[in-house]
Amino acid sequence: MLSEKYVYIFTDGGKEKWAFVVVKDNLIIHEESGTFGISASTSNDDTESVGIFRALQYAKGHPDNYILTTDSQAVLAKINGNAVNVTKNPNIRGIQSLLREFKESPLPVSFTIKWEKRISNNFMKRVDVLCRE
Repeated sequence: MLSEKYVYIFTDGGKEKWAFVVVKDNLIIHEESGTFGISASTSNDDTESVGIFRALQYAKGHPDNYILTTDSQAVLAKINGNAVNVTKNPNIRGIQSLLREFKESPLPVSFTIKWEKRISNNFMKRVDVLCRE
């Protein structure tokens, strides 16, 4: 059961697709997915970072207190600046920029990003399905 004090966002990325779902009061209120575009160098980190970036853009237009969950420890490390090759992924820079905007916002908003094991709840399962549809 998720806390009613927060809006939750669950993200995922696959070989070609990214997705996120937004959950409030234990109900999905928004979901989005898209195709990244396949290339030999596309990785799950690339698509996962697009999902997170798009989720942050959504949240920016809907101020609230958010907890975003990703199943990618590698992307989370890059966002936090604890990984190599961070600058090779423009989405990471965009994510970091949007997170700074949240911190500097005069609105009563917060944004936390955390890691959770893949498919650990029904919302993580739903976002995983969106990445494969």
